Amino acid sequence: MTITSIRTLIIVAIKEPYPPMGGGALRIWQDINIMMKFGSVGVFYILTRKPNDQTIPGVDPQHHYNLVEPQLSFWEKLELWFWWLHPRKFSRTIGRYTKAAAQELERVLAEFQPDLVLADIRAYEYAPIIKRYGCRFILEEQNVEVLVREGHYSAYSALENRKLTIKEKIERSLDLSRTKLAERDLLDQADQVWMCSDVDDKLLQDLYGQVSHARVIPNGIDVTHYDTVRLGKCTLPEGLSKKQRNLLYCGQFTYPPNVQAVEILIDQIYPRLRQVYPDCRLLVVGHSPTQRMLEAAKRDSGIIVTGEVPDVQPYLAAANVMVVPLRHGSGTRLKILEAFAAGCLVVSTAKGSEGLNVKDGEHLLIRDEIETMIEGVCQLWSDPSLGQKLANSAYELVKSEYSWSAIGQKVESAIQELF
Repeated sequence: MTITSIRTLIIVAIKEPYPPMGGGALRIWQDINIMMKFGSVGVFYILTRKPNDQTIPGVDPQHHYNLVEPQLSFWEKLELWFWWLHPRKFSRTIGRYTKAAAQELERVLAEFQPDLVLADIRAYEYAPIIKRYGCRFILEEQNVEVLVREGHYSAYSALENRKLTIKEKIERSLDLSRTKLAERDLLDQADQVWMCSDVDDKLLQDLYGQVSHARVIPNGIDVTHYDTVRLGKCTLPEGLSKKQRNLLYCGQFTYPPNVQAVEILIDQIYPRLRQVYPDCRLLVVGHSPTQRMLEAAKRDSGIIVTGEVPDVQPYLAAANVMVVPLRHGSGTRLKILEAFAAGCLVVSTAKGSEGLNVKDGEHLLIRDEIETMIEGVCQLWSDPSLGQKLANSAYELVKSEYSWSAIGQKVESAIQELF
C-alpha cells in the first residue's frame, strides 16, 4: 500500500461538514479535504436527526452512508430517556447509537473497505465494530473531552445562577465520570490520537499519563477561501456598512461557553463601547441563539442576532473587530483563524486564544478583564496603524502555520507512521 492509495472513512457525529459552519464542522471539512489527497474518502453519519442531502464536494455521492432518520427501537427510546442507567451512555453518545446504524456500519466497512477510520468520542459505542474490522483507527480529539464537559457545566452554572437539584448533580457526576472512562478506553483502542494543539496534548498527558501515540494536528482553514473578504471584494449583509464600528462574535449557542461570552458582550462590553462610539453595533452570528439574545436584539437596534447563516464571510467583511471574551472551553478557536484570514482584527481572552501560536500585540490583543477588552477595542479603532500591523502579522501566521497546506504536511507525517 502507498500513502496515495489510502481509503478513509470519516464518522460524522456533530453536524454535516458542508457547508462548513462552526468549529466542529470546519474540523471535519479539513479532515475530508486533506485525506482526499491520499485516496478515496467516505463519510458515515451518526447524527441525532436525518442528515441533509447535500453532497460534499470531492466526496463521491455513493460514499455518503447512513443518510436515514435514526431508527430507534422501543428499548433504544427508553435508553434515551434513562441514559444514566446504561453504563456506556454519556452526554456525547445519547441518541447517536442505534442497532440499525451499527448494522449499516458493518455493511459499509465490508463494502467500502477503508484502510483507516477517523472518529471522535461520539462514536464510542461503534468502536468495537471498527476494531473487529481490523483497519487503523484514529481518534479525533478536537478537545480533551472530559475537560470540555467540565467547562460546559461551569459555564452553564454561571448562566443559570442557581443551585443544582440532587438529580442534576447526580447526572452531571455520572456524565463526567463516564466521559472520562470512555475517553481513556478510546485512547487505548486508537492507533493514533490527533490533538489540536500542544496545549491540549499536554492537558491530555497530564490527565491520562503518557499517550505516546498522540500527534498534534492543528485546526486550520482554507486560507484562500477568505481572500474576497480580506481584499474587500465581499458583499456586505443588507443594512451593514464597513464605515460603522461593528463588533462580531460567531459560534454555536447550544454550547454554554459561547452563550456566556455573548452575554458578557451584550451586558458589559457593547454598552460601554456604544457610549463612546454611538455607531457601534454588535453582530451575533450562529446557530441556536438564546431567547435572551433575541430579546436584546429587539430592545436595541444596534444588536443584530442572525441565527444560522449560509456563509459567515459577509459578516467577517462587515466587522471591524472580533471580540472573544471566552472564560471556559478547550481546543483552539477556528473563529479566530477565520478572522485572521479575512483581515478582521481580534481582541480575545487568553482562554479564547489558547492553543494558537499567537502573541499579544503582534497578531491580536489578549485582554482578560472586561475593562481592558474595552480599552483594546478602543485602541484598535483609534489607531489604524496598529490594526494594520496586527492584521498583516495575523495573516502571515495563519498562512504559514494554519493553512491546509501546512497542516497537510503534519497529517502526511502522521499517516506515514501508521502505514
